[in-house]
Amino acid sequence: MDHFKGIMGQERAVQVLRRALETNKINHAYLFVGPAGVGKKTTAGAFAQAIILAADPEGEVYLSEKAHPDFMNIARIENKALIGIEQINREMEPWLALKPYRAARRVVVINEAHLLSMPAANALLKTLEEPPGHAVLILVTDEQNLMETIVSRCQLIRFSPAAETAVRASLLERGIEAERVNNLARLGQGSIAAAVQLAEEEGLEELWDTARTIVQDLSNGGDIEIFKCAEQMEQKPSMLAGLLTALLRDIYIFQVTAKPDLLVVESNQPMYEKFKQLDPERVKNALVKIDELRKQYRGPVSSLLLSINISYQLQDALK
Repeated sequence: MDHFKGIMGQERAVQVLRRALETNKINHAYLFVGPAGVGKKTTAGAFAQAIILAADPEGEVYLSEKAHPDFMNIARIENKALIGIEQINREMEPWLALKPYRAARRVVVINEAHLLSMPAANALLKTLEEPPGHAVLILVTDEQNLMETIVSRCQLIRFSPAAETAVRASLLERGIEAERVNNLARLGQGSIAAAVQLAEEEGLEELWDTARTIVQDLSNGGDIEIFKCAEQMEQKPSMLAGLLTALLRDIYIFQVTAKPDLLVVESNQPMYEKFKQLDPERVKNALVKIDELRKQYRGPVSSLLLSINISYQLQDALK
């Protein structure tokens, strides 16, 4: 059984994990790190499944029902900003100390490990320093901002943005119409998950209209427009931030190259032609800062505050 079938664009990471399974040289801890939406969580689930089923081939039904006694998934509790210490020392540690019930190892996947609170991170560190012999911990994180002592005790598995060809192939496999695939793959910016989310968004064209309006308003307005535009972004903050980034990039690319085929959405060309020449350095700085701000939509920071800051960056680049 190929547990990694369907994971695209992460051949190097998958190769390392396959080798560990084939040689049965599985470390006690792994750190999967890379951009959001590139397959880290899916790969962690596949690796955990492969580890467990190697010794418990009949355990697949339990895994599919999320009821296997030797697998635990830890994620941020809804309505909480961080992963709390109680999830580590009250749930994970006592469970991990028990011997496996069906498999040869007990496997824990910690999703969004960058959201571990400091007490939770310290508690996890103690487990990593003296892990039970049957334990395998897989930490999944978008950012390598964990304590260095945690990072040093894990095997680092890096995930890269997926190539556009891999994103297109994944979209086609899901039955997305071929005429939409190229634009969606470019919009995904290396994230298959983001491209799929856009493909499944029923109101995507309305969101595009909102994004175009925001860009035009910011380019012509003053400070009050920043707050108005941020309020508009609140209907779909992360997705609209992605569309706004694509528009800013397209305006800049068209001004520099005058090549419509390089645009994410060629049909926006008439709008791009109306913008005055932008300052390249301001655009580049804005794109970098907006990218950093967009990552924080998944964290504890107020989305409205992030949208206000993104609006500031956009207006500065467009002026």
